[in-house]
Amino acid sequence: MKFGSFCFIFLLVSASCYASSDDPSRNVGSLESIDTKTFNEIIQKAHHEGLGWSVRPELYIFYLFDLSEIKSVSYEYSFDSVESPNYVNINLVRDGFLDDSVRGDIQYLKLRKNKNGTWNIISIKKARSCWRKKNLTYSSEACL
Repeated sequence: MKFGSFCFIFLLVSASCYASSDDPSRNVGSLESIDTKTFNEIIQKAHHEGLGWSVRPELYIFYLFDLSEIKSVSYEYSFDSVESPNYVNINLVRDGFLDDSVRGDIQYLKLRKNKNGTWNIISIKKARSCWRKKNLTYSSEACL
């Protein structure tokens, strides 16, 4: 029984250490700013065309970013308020690109609600990870 408990605890600790070593939020170095103009134009055009996703920022990543030919995609979002939000932060992580040098990227989006119900992207910060690096780290440096 003691040996079984020891094995279970060992596996639990090992799994948590492994998960934390791949947590992109802990391994982000330098970030680059991305121009938001094109993204905001797409959102406004969708709103004028009556597309429902234009007022749902939690859906923006599906319409604004290329999610094809990627091994995994994860994202999280948080609003400043549940009832009447004015700001939202979205974190997007894409991993396993079909690219010889770039493994994936992480993007941090900050949005503010407009009077017409759409959301304006205030800023996007981006970092990429490279296949050739041993550890999963993100930076604004180009991959070789």
